[in-house]
Amino acid sequence: MYEKKEKSYAVIALTYYFILLIAFVWMGILLKDGVKSYYWIYWSLFIVAILIVWIKDKSFVNLGFTKEKLKSNLLISFGMILSGILIVIAISDLSIGRILKATCYYLFYIAMVEEVLFRGFIQSYLFGFSENKKLIYCFGGICFALMHLPFQMYVHNNVSISYVIQRLPSLFYIVILHLLFCYITSKRKDITIPIAFHFLIDFLQDVL
Repeated sequence: MYEKKEKSYAVIALTYYFILLIAFVWMGILLKDGVKSYYWIYWSLFIVAILIVWIKDKSFVNLGFTKEKLKSNLLISFGMILSGILIVIAISDLSIGRILKATCYYLFYIAMVEEVLFRGFIQSYLFGFSENKKLIYCFGGICFALMHLPFQMYVHNNVSISYVIQRLPSLFYIVILHLLFCYITSKRKDITIPIAFHFLIDFLQDVL
Protein backbone atom coordinates (compact mmCIF):
# COMPACT_ATOMS: atom_id res chain seq x y z
CA MET A 1 0.00 0.00 0.00
CA TYR A 2 2.54 2.64 1.09
CA GLU A 3 5.24 1.79 -1.42
CA LYS A 4 6.85 3.21 -4.56
CA LYS A 5 4.52 3.37 -7.57
CA GLU A 6 4.55 4.58 -11.15
CA LYS A 7 4.19 8.34 -11.69
CA SER A 8 0.74 7.81 -13.21
CA TYR A 9 -0.53 6.99 -9.71
CA ALA A 10 0.58 10.36 -8.35
CA VAL A 11 -0.97 12.18 -11.31
CA ILE A 12 -4.28 10.44 -10.62
CA ALA A 13 -4.08 11.32 -6.92
CA LEU A 14 -3.41 15.02 -7.51
CA THR A 15 -6.03 15.30 -10.26
CA TYR A 16 -8.61 13.71 -8.00
CA TYR A 17 -7.56 15.90 -5.07
CA PHE A 18 -8.01 19.15 -7.00
CA ILE A 19 -11.40 17.99 -8.23
CA LEU A 20 -12.27 17.23 -4.60
CA LEU A 21 -11.24 20.75 -3.53
CA ILE A 22 -13.43 22.27 -6.24
CA ALA A 23 -16.28 20.01 -5.12
CA PHE A 24 -15.95 21.28 -1.54
CA VAL A 25 -16.16 24.87 -2.77
CA TRP A 26 -19.28 23.92 -4.74
CA MET A 27 -20.80 22.20 -1.69
CA GLY A 28 -20.08 25.28 0.40
CA ILE A 29 -21.85 27.51 -2.11
CA LEU A 30 -24.83 25.14 -2.20
CA LEU A 31 -24.95 25.13 1.61
CA LYS A 32 -24.92 28.92 1.67
CA ASP A 33 -27.79 28.94 -0.84
CA GLY A 34 -29.79 26.57 1.34
CA VAL A 35 -29.45 23.47 -0.85
CA LYS A 36 -29.41 20.54 1.58
CA SER A 37 -28.63 17.79 -0.94
CA TYR A 38 -25.03 18.93 -1.44
CA TYR A 39 -23.69 15.81 0.30
CA TRP A 40 -24.44 13.71 -2.80
CA ILE A 41 -21.49 15.38 -4.49
CA TYR A 42 -19.20 14.01 -1.77
CA TRP A 43 -20.67 10.51 -1.95
CA SER A 44 -20.38 10.51 -5.74
CA LEU A 45 -16.68 11.40 -5.58
CA PHE A 46 -16.17 8.73 -2.93
CA ILE A 47 -17.64 6.13 -5.28
CA VAL A 48 -15.45 7.47 -8.10
CA ALA A 49 -12.33 6.93 -5.94
CA ILE A 50 -13.34 3.32 -5.26
CA LEU A 51 -13.90 2.71 -8.97
CA ILE A 52 -10.55 4.29 -9.89
CA VAL A 53 -8.66 2.00 -7.52
CA TRP A 54 -10.58 -1.10 -8.59
CA ILE A 55 -10.11 -0.41 -12.30
CA LYS A 56 -6.40 0.40 -11.96
CA ASP A 57 -5.39 -2.15 -9.32
CA LYS A 58 -8.12 -4.82 -9.38
CA SER A 59 -7.91 -4.76 -5.59
CA PHE A 60 -8.82 -2.54 -2.63
CA VAL A 61 -5.36 -2.63 -1.03
CA ASN A 62 -4.66 0.97 -2.07
CA LEU A 63 -7.91 2.03 -0.43
CA GLY A 64 -6.43 0.81 2.84
CA PHE A 65 -7.92 -2.67 3.18
CA THR A 66 -5.89 -5.87 3.44
CA LYS A 67 -6.46 -9.27 5.00
CA GLU A 68 -3.30 -9.08 7.11
CA LYS A 69 -4.17 -8.56 10.80
CA LEU A 70 -7.80 -8.01 9.72
CA LYS A 71 -9.47 -9.91 12.57
CA SER A 72 -7.49 -8.22 15.33
CA ASN A 73 -7.85 -4.81 13.66
CA LEU A 74 -11.62 -5.20 13.40
CA LEU A 75 -11.84 -6.34 17.02
CA ILE A 76 -9.81 -3.37 18.28
CA SER A 77 -11.80 -0.97 16.09
CA PHE A 78 -15.15 -2.34 17.28
CA GLY A 79 -13.99 -2.00 20.89
CA MET A 80 -12.98 1.63 20.35
CA ILE A 81 -16.27 2.52 18.67
CA LEU A 82 -18.39 0.74 21.28
CA SER A 83 -16.44 2.37 24.11
CA GLY A 84 -17.07 5.82 22.65
CA ILE A 85 -20.80 5.17 22.33
CA LEU A 86 -21.04 3.79 25.89
CA ILE A 87 -19.16 6.79 27.31
CA VAL A 88 -21.61 9.17 25.64
CA ILE A 89 -24.62 7.16 26.85
CA ALA A 90 -23.24 7.17 30.39
CA ILE A 91 -22.34 10.85 30.78
CA SER A 92 -24.59 12.75 28.40
CA ASP A 93 -28.32 13.44 28.47
CA LEU A 94 -28.76 12.90 24.75
CA SER A 95 -31.44 10.50 23.53
CA ILE A 96 -30.43 7.11 22.15
CA GLY A 97 -31.79 8.20 18.78
CA ARG A 98 -29.59 11.31 18.73
CA ILE A 99 -26.54 9.27 19.75
CA LEU A 100 -27.15 6.65 17.06
CA LYS A 101 -27.66 9.34 14.43
CA ALA A 102 -24.39 11.03 15.43
CA THR A 103 -22.64 7.63 15.45
CA CYS A 104 -23.70 6.88 11.87
CA TYR A 105 -22.77 10.38 10.70
CA TYR A 106 -19.29 10.48 12.23
CA LEU A 107 -18.47 6.84 11.55
CA PHE A 108 -19.63 6.47 7.95
CA TYR A 109 -19.89 9.98 6.46
CA ILE A 110 -16.83 11.49 8.15
CA ALA A 111 -14.35 8.90 9.46
CA MET A 112 -14.77 6.09 6.94
CA VAL A 113 -14.91 8.33 3.86
CA GLU A 114 -11.97 10.53 4.90
CA GLU A 115 -9.79 7.57 5.87
CA VAL A 116 -10.49 5.71 2.63
CA LEU A 117 -9.81 8.84 0.57
CA PHE A 118 -6.82 10.28 2.44
CA ARG A 119 -5.06 7.47 4.30
CA GLY A 120 -6.03 4.99 1.63
CA PHE A 121 -6.44 6.18 -1.95
CA ILE A 122 -4.66 9.56 -2.10
CA GLN A 123 -1.83 8.77 0.32
CA SER A 124 -1.13 5.44 -1.37
CA TYR A 125 -1.16 6.90 -4.86
CA LEU A 126 1.09 9.83 -3.90
CA PHE A 127 3.95 7.35 -3.64
CA GLY A 128 4.12 7.65 -7.40
CA PHE A 129 6.17 10.81 -6.76
CA SER A 130 8.86 9.49 -4.47
CA GLU A 131 10.02 6.63 -2.25
CA ASN A 132 10.78 9.14 0.51
CA LYS A 133 8.04 8.16 2.94
CA LYS A 134 8.50 11.09 5.33
CA LEU A 135 8.17 13.57 2.47
CA ILE A 136 5.10 11.88 0.98
CA TYR A 137 3.40 11.48 4.36
CA CYS A 138 3.91 15.19 5.08
CA PHE A 139 2.67 16.17 1.64
CA GLY A 140 -0.40 13.98 2.12
CA GLY A 141 -0.95 15.59 5.52
CA ILE A 142 -0.87 19.08 4.02
CA CYS A 143 -3.36 17.99 1.37
CA PHE A 144 -5.64 16.57 4.08
CA ALA A 145 -5.43 19.74 6.17
CA LEU A 146 -6.14 22.09 3.26
CA MET A 147 -9.15 19.99 2.30
CA HIS A 148 -10.84 21.25 5.48
CA LEU A 149 -10.77 24.90 4.37
CA PRO A 150 -13.09 25.41 1.35
CA PHE A 151 -16.33 24.03 2.80
CA GLN A 152 -15.71 25.35 6.32
CA MET A 153 -15.18 28.87 4.95
CA TYR A 154 -18.79 28.85 3.81
CA VAL A 155 -20.02 27.17 6.99
CA HIS A 156 -18.50 30.05 8.99
CA ASN A 157 -19.41 32.64 6.36
CA ASN A 158 -15.83 33.83 6.16
CA VAL A 159 -14.29 33.26 2.74
CA SER A 160 -11.06 35.16 3.29
CA ILE A 161 -7.35 34.82 3.97
CA SER A 162 -8.01 35.87 7.57
CA TYR A 163 -9.97 32.65 8.06
CA VAL A 164 -7.01 30.62 6.78
CA ILE A 165 -4.65 32.41 9.18
CA GLN A 166 -7.10 31.88 12.02
CA ARG A 167 -7.22 28.15 11.27
CA LEU A 168 -3.43 27.62 11.08
CA PRO A 169 -3.16 25.97 14.55
CA SER A 170 -5.97 23.54 13.74
CA LEU A 171 -4.46 22.83 10.31
CA PHE A 172 -1.18 21.90 12.00
CA TYR A 173 -3.12 19.63 14.37
CA ILE A 174 -4.81 17.94 11.36
CA VAL A 175 -1.42 17.31 9.73
CA ILE A 176 -0.21 15.67 12.96
CA LEU A 177 -3.32 13.49 13.06
CA HIS A 178 -2.70 12.48 9.45
CA LEU A 179 0.86 11.41 10.28
CA LEU A 180 -0.38 9.46 13.30
CA PHE A 181 -3.07 7.71 11.27
CA CYS A 182 -0.56 6.90 8.52
CA TYR A 183 1.78 5.42 11.13
CA ILE A 184 -1.03 3.23 12.52
CA THR A 185 -2.07 2.22 9.00
CA SER A 186 1.51 1.29 8.13
CA LYS A 187 1.97 -0.78 11.29
CA ARG A 188 -1.45 -2.45 11.27
CA LYS A 189 -1.56 -2.90 7.47
CA ASP A 190 -4.99 -1.30 6.97
CA ILE A 191 -7.17 1.67 7.94
CA THR A 192 -9.77 0.06 10.21
CA ILE A 193 -8.17 1.31 13.45
CA PRO A 194 -7.62 4.84 12.03
CA ILE A 195 -11.32 4.87 11.07
CA ALA A 196 -12.28 4.05 14.67
CA PHE A 197 -9.76 6.55 16.06
CA HIS A 198 -11.00 9.27 13.69
CA PHE A 199 -14.59 8.50 14.68
CA LEU A 200 -13.79 8.78 18.40
CA ILE A 201 -12.11 12.16 18.05
CA ASP A 202 -14.93 13.78 16.06
CA PHE A 203 -17.82 11.99 17.79
CA LEU A 204 -16.73 12.72 21.37
CA GLN A 205 -15.75 16.27 20.50
CA ASP A 206 -19.23 16.97 19.09
CA VAL A 207 -21.59 15.20 21.45
CA LEU A 208 -19.88 15.82 24.82
